[in-house]
Amino acid sequence: MADLSELKSKLAMSSRMLFNAGLVDYSGHISARIPGSDHLLILPHPVSRALVKPDDMVVTDFDGKLIEGKYKAPSEVFMHARAYKARADIQSVAHLHNHMVATLTMVDKPFYPASSNPGAFFGPGPLPVYKDPALIHTIEQGDAVAKALGKGDAVMLRGHGSMVVGQAIEWVFAACVDLEEAASRFYQASVLGPVLVYNDDETQRVMQGRRKDSVVQKIWDHNVAKTKLAGLMGGI
Repeated sequence: MADLSELKSKLAMSSRMLFNAGLVDYSGHISARIPGSDHLLILPHPVSRALVKPDDMVVTDFDGKLIEGKYKAPSEVFMHARAYKARADIQSVAHLHNHMVATLTMVDKPFYPASSNPGAFFGPGPLPVYKDPALIHTIEQGDAVAKALGKGDAVMLRGHGSMVVGQAIEWVFAACVDLEEAASRFYQASVLGPVLVYNDDETQRVMQGRRKDSVVQKIWDHNVAKTKLAGLMGGI
């Protein structure tokens, strides 16, 4: 079980990595459930996603109430808090401002991630969409996003971005990378003609390979190296 200092360090690293990958900007955030509690660790509101440090993290409960920290929680903490409240299996949550995913929510066409290998990470069928474009500032809105997510790994937020959930910070980070890559490929393919979606057998076989711990770790390690080369890992 990861201790709090390890979780804080991974959150700071993953935030900088998400920034370096263009998946968050001045907003967007990643969080982690504190094991054995009804609390979560999350990035603070005012600190740059590119510079956040482990000690900057704040603690809230599953109603979004600040429990500990020198800063405010992000205004959309309810998206995270209510996902943890709804599903005991979720250990980490990311809210992204991923451009291509947001673009796909702006048209009345479903997005089938399993039309490329990165997208097969998310399994068969179209990705669900939370259709209210307003920011998530209340418990009720957070519950509505969790309902739209259902039992899946990601939900698109119309005109806004996405929420990605998973069993560990590294797992969620890899899913974030794969989601935006899948959305980009889907868009580019749709310009050329009808997109060929993987059948159930193809999806299951590719998904099993994509979700291996070794593949998730490879994506994590590659982005750690990229972010270090960009000079964005100092102070962690």
